[in-house]
Amino acid sequence: MAGQRGRRNHKETSKGGSLHQLESLLGVSFHDQNLLKKAMTHSSFEGGGPAAGNERLEFLGDAVLKVTCAWYFYEKHPVLAEGELSAIVGQVVSERSLASAAVRVGLSRFLMVSHSLEVTGGRELPSVLADAFEAVIGAVFLDQGLDDARDFVVDKLQLDTIDTRDCLKGASFRNYKADLQELFQKGGKALPEYRVVSEQGPDHDKTFTVSVYSEKTAMGRGVGKTKKEAEQAAAEDALNSVTFD
Repeated sequence: MAGQRGRRNHKETSKGGSLHQLESLLGVSFHDQNLLKKAMTHSSFEGGGPAAGNERLEFLGDAVLKVTCAWYFYEKHPVLAEGELSAIVGQVVSERSLASAAVRVGLSRFLMVSHSLEVTGGRELPSVLADAFEAVIGAVFLDQGLDDARDFVVDKLQLDTIDTRDCLKGASFRNYKADLQELFQKGGKALPEYRVVSEQGPDHDKTFTVSVYSEKTAMGRGVGKTKKEAEQAAAEDALNSVTFD
C-alpha cells in the first residue's frame, strides 16, 4: 500500500469525466490520485512529452500484466506446456484484447490528449486505449501493491471467461461475452444476463445449455461442457444476430 494519501484532484479531463468517476468505474480508490491522473495523460497532452505522459506507467503495467497472466494460466492449467501457455498469454495481452478492456471500463473519455489527437479521433485508437489500460495497471500496482493489481487484471480482462482451447487451436482470441457487453453498453441497453437452461449428464461429464437475455428477451443460446464455455457460446450466438439502432 502507498504511504501518505495524495492530494485529491477532481479537475475535469477533456471529455468531462472526473478522476473520482473513473475510480468508481475501475473499482479502485487511489491513495495517490496523481498516479491515476498520470495514467490518463497521453504524451501528446499540452506538449508534455514522454516524461510527462503515461509511457513509464505503461511500461510498468505491461510487466505486471504479463506476469499476472502467466501466473493465472500456469496455476489454472497445470498440464499445459510452456509453448501452450505462451500462446494463450500472447493473445490475452494483445492490443485488441487490452483495447476491448479499456472500452468496457470506459477509459476513452477520461484520457487527456492533445487537440490535434482529439480532432483526428486519436483517443479511440486501439493502440492509445491499450497503452492507457496498461498504464492504469501500473498505477494500481504502485498505489495498491501486486495482489490488488493482479486482482484488477483478472477482473477487468475477465480471465475466467477465456476459452483457452480456441487459443491452442490457433484461433484468434475473442472474448464473446466481453464483446456482447460492449455492444449492449454502446446501445444504451441493460447488461446481458446469462441463465442456465438445462444440465445433462453425470456430474463428471455434464453438458450445460445457457441462454443470454436482454431484459426478458432471449438473444442467444449456447452449449458447453462448463457454464462459462456455454455462456461464451451463447454470447457468440447473440453477436451473430443482435443489432442496435
